[in-house]
Amino acid sequence: MTPANPDDRLVRALAALAPRAAQAPAALRTALADAAARPGRLARARLLLASAGAAGMPDAAAERLACAVEYWHLASLLLDDLPCMDDAEERRGRRCLHRVHGESTAILAALAFINRAYTLAGEVFAPRPAPVRRAALALVETVMGPDGIVGGQAADLAFAAGPRTPAAIGRIAWRKTGTLLWLSLALPALWAEPAPAHQRALRRLGLYWGLAYQAIDDIGDVLSTSVQSGKTAQRDAALTRPNLALALGVPAAHRRVGRLLGQARATIAGLAAADSRLAFLARWHETMFVARAASRRAA
Repeated sequence: MTPANPDDRLVRALAALAPRAAQAPAALRTALADAAARPGRLARARLLLASAGAAGMPDAAAERLACAVEYWHLASLLLDDLPCMDDAEERRGRRCLHRVHGESTAILAALAFINRAYTLAGEVFAPRPAPVRRAALALVETVMGPDGIVGGQAADLAFAAGPRTPAAIGRIAWRKTGTLLWLSLALPALWAEPAPAHQRALRRLGLYWGLAYQAIDDIGDVLSTSVQSGKTAQRDAALTRPNLALALGVPAAHRRVGRLLGQARATIAGLAAADSRLAFLARWHETMFVARAASRRAA
């Protein structure tokens, strides 16, 4: 028998666990179904599933938590693409949801996915001890709130009026991109009640990966067309948004990515030495980050 493709499993789960909308107007139901049918690379959800397996989380709980993280990510993209934000035309190779279904419907769809994600995460951690539940809620609030993605988006919008330095760009990249990768690593790890040092190492890994991921994306925004990237390209320069490749130049941005990936590799080595179940992180690092960086250099 051929093993099930984990991406196929995730795509089915994302559709099955999507916000319940039986009583909603037809326009919202259609938009929710359309958004759920655009799964993208599922990078964060796949990372969470692997992390959950290492933490001993049951498969059903891991699947629900992976969908929660993907719904939070999806909602952030729906909002990020709006005319009042990045005014994008394309996302994941198709017209942005607000271009098809209207801005108000896209906003309501994002809220529905955020609400559903909180519900799923709450259900997953409900059976765990109270300190674990509190730690999970605190982590989600940090990542999704003003100290994380929400604040990062606000700083992104205000970038033109502030210092346009590489350090400022890095802070925004951490909050907008790194924190959700950190959540994908650290939230399932809480299931096993890890030591504080373990959680700090996961945060460092999320930081290095997030900064590298965003820098690679910045290089792509400068070099790629919308057809190549699957989303509206070359918007950062037009909107004066943070972009490391624009601030440092493409060659220097590539060098920065290389340093970040080296720091991530060292962090993974320490984690795997302490817990052999985390050896999967090295494979993930090579296939998701190193290979992606190499493809940008080749372009």
